[in-house]
Amino acid sequence: DDLREDYWKTFDDFYTKLRDRSQQKKEEEGVPGEGGAGEEEEEYEEVPREERLGPGGLDPVEVFPTLPEGMQEAYHSGDPQKLRDFVASLSMEDARYHMKRMVDSGLWVPAPGEDPGAALRNDEGAD
Repeated sequence: DDLREDYWKTFDDFYTKLRDRSQQKKEEEGVPGEGGAGEEEEEYEEVPREERLGPGGLDPVEVFPTLPEGMQEAYHSGDPQKLRDFVASLSMEDARYHMKRMVDSGLWVPAPGEDPGAALRNDEGAD
């Protein structure tokens, strides 16, 4: 039970940071509102792959399209509950696999001082 609480707390922290960083980035780039898809694609082309790599050495541009469609939609929504609901529908093995890739690519940035991987590495307390 504590493991699940830690897992979801980390999710909440991550999405708060993601939403704040997204807004900050839009403001820095002068992108009004939601921004345009063309601008995002152009940005990906301008950033060398080596500079995009996450802490685990994976490229978020390559990882994101490999995530299940429901996980992508939940991620884009910025709603932690939607992602929670989707991840809860996965087997623990699939949830671990996809969440580890999100961390390794930098799509999910854990809160400082917290270990996001405990829930993903241990079978104990799962389901």
